[in-house]
Amino acid sequence: MLRSRLTFDQLVGRGVEYRGGDKTAVQGVKVDGICYCSQAICGNHIMRAGKHWATFTSSSSFEDFQTVGVIRPLPGWEKRGLDKFSPGLRVFHQDLQQERTGKWGGDVHCCRIYTRGGHCHWYDWEGQENITPWKGRDDFDRDCTTLGMLLDLGNGTLSVYQSGRRLGTLKDGLAGEDCWIAGFFG
Repeated sequence: MLRSRLTFDQLVGRGVEYRGGDKTAVQGVKVDGICYCSQAICGNHIMRAGKHWATFTSSSSFEDFQTVGVIRPLPGWEKRGLDKFSPGLRVFHQDLQQERTGKWGGDVHCCRIYTRGGHCHWYDWEGQENITPWKGRDDFDRDCTTLGMLLDLGNGTLSVYQSGRRLGTLKDGLAGEDCWIAGFFG
């Protein structure tokens, strides 16, 4: 079982950087006063089976338009020199589908929670963004500073925790390979 801190080895887009050079801590930034959709991916930690836990923390409450969740491995995307990137932007869906391998399972290729409102957004990269209700969202504290997530690939679920308490299952139907992701909009 992995007990070390996760590292974000892939920064995709101009609006994300390491906090103090620490690869375990990332933050959204404005570049020349402009906000860019950007993502930090733990691409060096691919989850294929079993249960996986991640804790995401913020120095105050999470920012507007910040997301955390899971995404398919995207090798080399940090080298593309993209100004902006969000797995929900349709302009990227064809390129994202080209990353498909035989190790992908199901049709949930990215699933994230928007930390300010608790909304579940998931993508199959073929159609529109899917925003789905989930049992437990009513108890979601938008002013939290710590958010836990449990990916259970045996059951195909991604669950949300706050203050050490399980709020509910964000999404089911997850299968295949995934990595942790944190997204920012400036």
